Order: sequence, then C-alpha cells, then structure tokens
Amino acid sequence: MTTNPTWPAWPFKLAALGLAGLLGACSGHDTPGMAKANAATPASAPNAPAGPRELAMARGKIEVQGGLLEVMAPLDGTVESLAVKEGDSVRRGQVLLKLAPEQARLDVALAQAELKLVQARQRAQAARLPAARQFAQRTGEAARAGALDPQRAEEALQAQRDIESAAAVFEAEAAVSRQKLAQAQLAVQRQTLSAAVDASVLRLNVQPGTRVSTQAAKPVMVLLPRRPLIVRAELNESYLAAIRPGTRASVSVDIDGANGKPPAPLEAHVVRLAEAYGASRLDDDVAARGNLRVVDCFLEFDAAPAGIRLSQNVRVSFHE
Repeated sequence: MTTNPTWPAWPFKLAALGLAGLLGACSGHDTPGMAKANAATPASAPNAPAGPRELAMARGKIEVQGGLLEVMAPLDGTVESLAVKEGDSVRRGQVLLKLAPEQARLDVALAQAELKLVQARQRAQAARLPAARQFAQRTGEAARAGALDPQRAEEALQAQRDIESAAAVFEAEAAVSRQKLAQAQLAVQRQTLSAAVDASVLRLNVQPGTRVSTQAAKPVMVLLPRRPLIVRAELNESYLAAIRPGTRASVSVDIDGANGKPPAPLEAHVVRLAEAYGASRLDDDVAARGNLRVVDCFLEFDAAPAGIRLSQNVRVSFHE
C-alpha cells in the first residue's frame, strides 16, 4: 500500500504570516497614485443654492424709443446749404439745412403788393363814405320837407349803401390778402429746416444743389433721437404664458468683447408685449419666417447700457 509523504507544517504558517503583514501594510498606507486620486475627489457638501430659473430665450434687436426720426422735405425746392454732417449732435431748434429762398421771397413780395392795392382801394372808399352819408341825410330831409323830389333822396341813399358795400368788400379782400402774406412769409421760414428734438445725425441723403420734393419717398436726413435704447425681442408663442411685464431678463450681444471674451450680459426687464402675433424678422432661415409666429416683447435696461449700438442683434434670456 502506498502512503503520502508527510511535509513539515512550518513553511505554510510562515507564508500565511507574511501575506497577512503585506495586506496590513497596504491597508494602512496609500500609494502616491491613490493619495492623488483621493485628493481629487471632493467630499460630499451641502447643496449650493440654485440660480434664477430660466423661463425662455429669444432673439432681439436694439432699438430706440419711438424709432428713428425721418426728416422729410417741408416743401418743394433746392437745397442751398447744409449746416450739419453725419455724426453731428444737434439740439432742438438747431438749423439743419436751408432751401433756396428766391421763389418764396417773390411770393412774399407779390402778397405784399396785393395787400397794398386792396388797402388803397379800401381807403378810397372809406374817404367817400362820410360825404355820401351827409348828402343822403340832407336829401332825405329836403324830400321830407317837400323841397326835393323823393326820387333824388332815394338815389342819394342808394349811393351811400353802394359805397358802404364796396368798403365791406375791400375789407374782406384785405383780410384775404393778409392771410396770403402770412402764408408766404411762413413759406420763407420753412425754407430753413430745424431739428425738432435733441438728436444725432445718422444719415444724410442730400447735398447743396439737390432738388427736394414733398412727394419724395426718401427723407432728406435721418436723426437718432436722444432717447433711451430698448430691446425688441421676438418671443415664440410657446413661451408667451410665462412672460409678462416686469419679468427679469439678461441681454447678451452677438459680438465678442475684448480678448475674445463675450461682454457681460446686461440686465433688463419687460415693459410691454405686443397685442398681436407677427412673423419673425430676425430668423436667418428665410423659408421658416412665414411659419414662425412670434410676439414682439419690449424691454428696458435697468441701467444705461454702454458699448451697444442701434440695430445690434442680441440674445435675451428671461428668468425669474
């Protein structure tokens, strides 16, 4: 019968003790890689407070309250001189341009001459009236006394009435002539075009010698009024229920700032929503504009914005 050889037990005990010591060393000291991994993993911390909840996003454009001021020709004429150039700042009442005044001055002279003629005729009739009245009175008295034919007295009275009627007609003609003169003088004043509000000259469409007309579709110049800039955002109809006057918003311009960093958003608030739906005018996809229904949303900045320009495209983020 074959028997198994008997092995000494101490080598196995020694190996077990060595393995236990190795495991204890590994559990008590991290390796450099493990220490770095533990340092990179943050400990669980309490939840940070949540930021404002976003309600909607929209595209928009910078505009000015009331829009641009298109200055049309006040009357037909030729530009004689320009007192401003593009980029100038103007004050209310400041002269912008002058039209050639020759025709208007001729109209004034003609109206003055007509008025003088009517006034001369009026004075002539007024000078005849006292004598006519006196003669009519005397002939009437003589006729009543039987010393004069009543027909002669009636003729004298009729002559007096004719002079009084003529004087009244000339008085009315004088009033008409005075109105014509005032109108001609106003036309001379209108040859000088002045600024209606404080503004900046955004664009000039005329120069000295340009013929202008009241029927022209193109303005002689365009002014940018000194009014606050606003944002007109196109709000998708699906977001309409979440936005109302007073809703807060952040406005970001569609350009890069210094060093390639976008400028900080500008804070604004909703002041008005349009009463009707309309088609998008800011969507780059022309084919999609007709199918996209939007509502114009108007916002005012909380503080006077710096670094933005009229007609600049912006992105609007509405939040609570």
